[in-house]
Amino acid sequence: MGAVSSCCAVEDADDRQVMKEPQPAAAAAAAAAAAAAKDKTHSAKPRKESSSKEQSEQKSKDKDKDKEAAKEEKKPKKQQQQEQPAVAVNQPEVEDLRKRLQGGMAIIVLLQDGTKLACTLHLNPSDKSLSISCEDKVRVIPLSDVKSLLHTRDQLKRVETKANLVDDENCVALHLIESGNCIPIRFEAVKDKHVFVEMMKQLKEEAEKNKN
Repeated sequence: MGAVSSCCAVEDADDRQVMKEPQPAAAAAAAAAAAAAKDKTHSAKPRKESSSKEQSEQKSKDKDKDKEAAKEEKKPKKQQQQEQPAVAVNQPEVEDLRKRLQGGMAIIVLLQDGTKLACTLHLNPSDKSLSISCEDKVRVIPLSDVKSLLHTRDQLKRVETKANLVDDENCVALHLIESGNCIPIRFEAVKDKHVFVEMMKQLKEEAEKNKN
């Protein structure tokens, strides 16, 4: 509609310039041309409005299609963000892992800056502790100091590290009571991670029973 109004305004200015000249024939011709232009403009307006309405309806339909397409795109993304189903763990696997940990198991410790350290994880039944050794350094962690194990996607999001724990199914973090910090570790196999979580759960339950 803006373009049509602009055209009409230009045409009106041209008509005034022609009417200044004292030529009846030219004036009559100019008047006739102006009248014809107005008729064309008036007849064009309804078509323009109709076209504008159709365009508006088409835009509305396109928006609806875009919304539907956006919904379809989001569906698989939400499914990807869902937690992975729990891996079944049996008691023989737990006992096997206990024995392996007593002899020492290779793991990766993930630091806050994302650095990966090759370490060895030990389970010490005598003093009920875990120990993580890396080269000549050893850190002993009493089982009583382990508040919880962060192992799901939502839980691992809470760990402040540049390492990508969330998308790595082999990772688990030891949440410590005394310091409030976490020690993220990575197992070589995703199965070992799940068995470790179950083993630690059982060890904590055993410790609670012994207290009572």
